[in-house]
Amino acid sequence: MSPRALIALGVGQCVNWGVLYYAFAVLLLPVQHDLAVAQWVVTGAFSLALLVSAACAPAIGHWADRGHAGRAIEWGGLAAAALLVVWPLWPTVWMLYLVWPLLGVCMSATLYEPAFALIGQSHGDTRQRLRALGAITVFGGMASTIFLPATAWLVAVLGWRQAVVVLAVVVATSTIATRVFTLTTSAKMVARPSIAAEPPTTHVRTPHIGLVMLAFSLASFGSAALMSNIVPALGERALSPALAATLGGLLGIMQIPGRALVMHGAVSASPSTLVVLSLCLQALGLGALAAAPSVVLIAAGIAVFAVGAGLATIARPHLIQTMFGPASAGAVNGRLARAQQLARAAGPILVTGIAATSSYALAFAVLGSLFVLLSFAWVAAGRQSS
Repeated sequence: MSPRALIALGVGQCVNWGVLYYAFAVLLLPVQHDLAVAQWVVTGAFSLALLVSAACAPAIGHWADRGHAGRAIEWGGLAAAALLVVWPLWPTVWMLYLVWPLLGVCMSATLYEPAFALIGQSHGDTRQRLRALGAITVFGGMASTIFLPATAWLVAVLGWRQAVVVLAVVVATSTIATRVFTLTTSAKMVARPSIAAEPPTTHVRTPHIGLVMLAFSLASFGSAALMSNIVPALGERALSPALAATLGGLLGIMQIPGRALVMHGAVSASPSTLVVLSLCLQALGLGALAAAPSVVLIAAGIAVFAVGAGLATIARPHLIQTMFGPASAGAVNGRLARAQQLARAAGPILVTGIAATSSYALAFAVLGSLFVLLSFAWVAAGRQSS
């Protein structure tokens, strides 16, 4: 895959994540006020979209394994743009609950999994594939940093309905650019025998697939729980909402450095080593959040957790393609994506529940302990498989 094709695919991932996932947080209150309903009614549509995305992920993965990853990205992106145009035309509750589950299907077709499959099928060399995966996740990691403030500005200037239409145009434009610069050339590369997917690597120390799913589900659970609870959690430590929100911004931007190091080859460890490192960093960050006595150490804890979360995102496709080979990794990644989406939906609720009965410090301490235990289990399983 050429640098131009990789950049176009990365920009597309940034746009898709920014519009289909992160922008909803900004649209929530304006839509609630416009519809004059309770907040849970609006958030319920987004939760339903995540559940639909989880349900569709394995099927999309199987489709990607048959060489249709590019079609999934293209059709999913254009369908998402059309749905986003239709939604503001009839801004009612029933339209909200019609559009967002369908956007959940688009999420499964346009977010990381099909892009990972496309990269795996386009790169026969493991190091080149890892760097390409790093590049894609670097672009994806910038989605919240770009689209949260951009969506807020659009809503303030145009109102939420016109803002959604603008976002739809952005999605359509990036999808077309991805087709022109990436999908056409990548389809030819996948068809070449010299670029054909390599067989799975059997000598690499890797644990059972059940432990793999548990590790990455916990990573998604932790990230979603921390992102959604960061302001009240830091308020418990006597930090103002403004300062807490500013520190929470580190969760997005600090995922990029680790991915960038992998992209440039500065970090070239085995996939299992990357997984263990990501688990340990997330455990360390949660421990700091649970016990840090100062704002500086709290910020450091958030940054360390984010670096670990960023490594987890790139470690997953690298590990799965190493274990199963790029030709069949899409289906496994789809199963993982389903588990991760379910964990992402459960994380905020469960951590909030623990905090309500005790404290956020205890909730983060318990969560950090789970990361520690899982890292030990991963190392032990790797030794047994050697």
